[in-house]
Amino acid sequence: MGLLSDPEYGSVKWVKMLKRINFPLCCLCYVGSIIWFLTLAHRDFNNETYFSENALLPGLVTNEFNGEQSANKFFTEFLQELEDKYEETDEMPVPWLVGKMSQLGLEVHTHNFSLNYPFGQGQTYNGINVYGILRAPRTSSLEALVVSVPYRSLSNHQKGTGAGIALMLALAQFARLQNYWAKDIIFLITEHEQLGMQAWLEAYHGLQRESSSFYTTLGSFWQPGLDLGKLKKGFEWITTDHSKSLDPGVLKGRSGSIQAAINLEFHTPKIKYVEVKVEGLNGQLPNLDLVNLVHKLCVKSGIHHSYKNSYSWIRSRNVIEEWVNNIWTMLGMASAQIAGVPNGNHGLFHRFGIEAVTLEGRELNDPAGEPPRVQSLSTGNFYRLGSALESILRSLNNLLERFHQSYFFYMLAATNRYISIGQYMPSLCLLCGAMLIRALSLWVTLQNDDEQTESQPDKNDNKGLKVKELSEVLEADTDKKEVDNVDGEKEKLMKEKDLIKNKTVVQVNLNVVNVGGNYLLVHVLGFVVMNSPQIFNYIGATYFDQPSEVSVFYGLISLSVFLIFLTPFLLRFPSTPLTFEEMSIINILLLIELATACLAIGMHNYPLGLCIAVVYTPLALLVEVVGDDNEKLSIIALFLKRLLCILLQPLFAVSIALMLYSWVLFPEEGIVGMLSRGRNAAVQSVMFSIVDSMIYGNWLFNVGTTIILPTWILFWQILCNRVTRISITN
Repeated sequence: MGLLSDPEYGSVKWVKMLKRINFPLCCLCYVGSIIWFLTLAHRDFNNETYFSENALLPGLVTNEFNGEQSANKFFTEFLQELEDKYEETDEMPVPWLVGKMSQLGLEVHTHNFSLNYPFGQGQTYNGINVYGILRAPRTSSLEALVVSVPYRSLSNHQKGTGAGIALMLALAQFARLQNYWAKDIIFLITEHEQLGMQAWLEAYHGLQRESSSFYTTLGSFWQPGLDLGKLKKGFEWITTDHSKSLDPGVLKGRSGSIQAAINLEFHTPKIKYVEVKVEGLNGQLPNLDLVNLVHKLCVKSGIHHSYKNSYSWIRSRNVIEEWVNNIWTMLGMASAQIAGVPNGNHGLFHRFGIEAVTLEGRELNDPAGEPPRVQSLSTGNFYRLGSALESILRSLNNLLERFHQSYFFYMLAATNRYISIGQYMPSLCLLCGAMLIRALSLWVTLQNDDEQTESQPDKNDNKGLKVKELSEVLEADTDKKEVDNVDGEKEKLMKEKDLIKNKTVVQVNLNVVNVGGNYLLVHVLGFVVMNSPQIFNYIGATYFDQPSEVSVFYGLISLSVFLIFLTPFLLRFPSTPLTFEEMSIINILLLIELATACLAIGMHNYPLGLCIAVVYTPLALLVEVVGDDNEKLSIIALFLKRLLCILLQPLFAVSIALMLYSWVLFPEEGIVGMLSRGRNAAVQSVMFSIVDSMIYGNWLFNVGTTIILPTWILFWQILCNRVTRISITN
């Protein structure tokens, strides 16, 4: 290898040290990363929240809300309307909502949208949103704020939102009489949860699926590519255009640029505390100033508030107990961001540059769990909730520009403690650094092996020296025949040395086509897997009469098993078998790619990048090129490595994790129940991730198929292929 021809490189001290301690150093980085993450939960290593945007002026807001009676009236009338006319249907009471908003003096509009379900074989679902605009008396509708509530029918398995709708109407009635608004306020009620919100946002921003700029604006993975249906009849089922899934329709009325949004989820005014939800699509978070604003004004209005496992009414003096609670809060936030699914309608605003949060009312015996000391809390009502919401909107009304001064990348350890990106990123960098150290170690080891291979024939120089000494001794002899024999032996040894050198150079030469071709083919396979769900759905529905989620899940399982048996043989297709050096280069490139991918993902969604790194770094450190000189102990170790690699196959790992999680939640059901629940959970989660990817642009399924799966295939290829080590003997 010409690039590795420096004769002094292998003798450098740090190179020798790296080859000797690289594995302990990588393990130290792995353990240090986890310790770093857990240490951040301690209050000595995180920070207290503060306001960067002084224009909010949260401390100067005076509560004037007096619409408690109106809210109670709206709440009673709304429930009566649902019980009389909509008890046995999931339809939204559009006429009642339009009538109430019109009576309040709002500019009322309805918005129709439709969904062509990607796996529904032509099934179409229709929905309608209702929204009213309160025009600001002091400006010309250049900016706006949004107050939204998702509509949930009486038969919905989730908690209703009737109290949230009543509070919104009461706030609209109150705000209509005020003249200090500098921004329009949009009061929005959406149908079908996040689907209605997604359609409304796309229509509000003028994004039509036929637009050429739609995909670049939203970063969708599902931009249509080759349309086989246009090339050959009979392939129309493959080319169901993903861009036609959601038809956002057209809005009849709109306001200006939306600055912020508050989403309400209140089932009843009699609440114990408010849960603040911040996680958005693909783990995106709102500006920290908005989160701090909500928490501060909840305190000012006398409402208890919480976030994950952090309860504002509990102040423990036990440092260890506080540390453990902060760790659980961080883990709860991380688990919500890893899935990339918004935990409220607010999560869809972030992609449009709009800061938003959800306020959810919690009661006693809430399905989310009963926190400690909750029974001793005072009960909230419409007055307190209305005062808090009015204060939030008035503070947002003071904004002179978009949120930009505080953090967009952070983690919350408590309602009043945060961790900035500069503090939590080192934990991810340590994991990626372990993989890069491993790659560097393989590189310098590969160079040293090449140098030793090339220098090995020089051992024959000893024979040359012996010949030289012998010729000098024999020069003094008068017998010329013996001298001629020695010269012949010397010439023979020199020719043998040249032959060995030439042979060595041929063996260490790299074949770029073998390495690059396999690398490209593996990533193409990942892209094929990403686009395979519709094919499996068609096959399952046509030939096996199975629902779409079952067809897609078992289709992906079958494809995964097929790739397990197929991909190791891809390295045997080239005319010349891969050498040890070529396989080592694949291993080095794989480590660099995985580390780079984790860093790139972590810059946008830190918990997802950290999770991938934590899971696959041990595999990356254990995988090494398999030579044909393994002993029995090495064969056992190789078997364990292959078993670990199989368990970490992306789809298998998700299924196993969900089965174990089901066992934790329902330990009384036994092994069979655990497997059944885990399988059902895996089927649903895989299907949801695919549908969310197509409709909302969730990245989880796409990252798993186009990044994680190809890297796993390369790991599997390295472990399943033996190569001949180059060795030259005297």
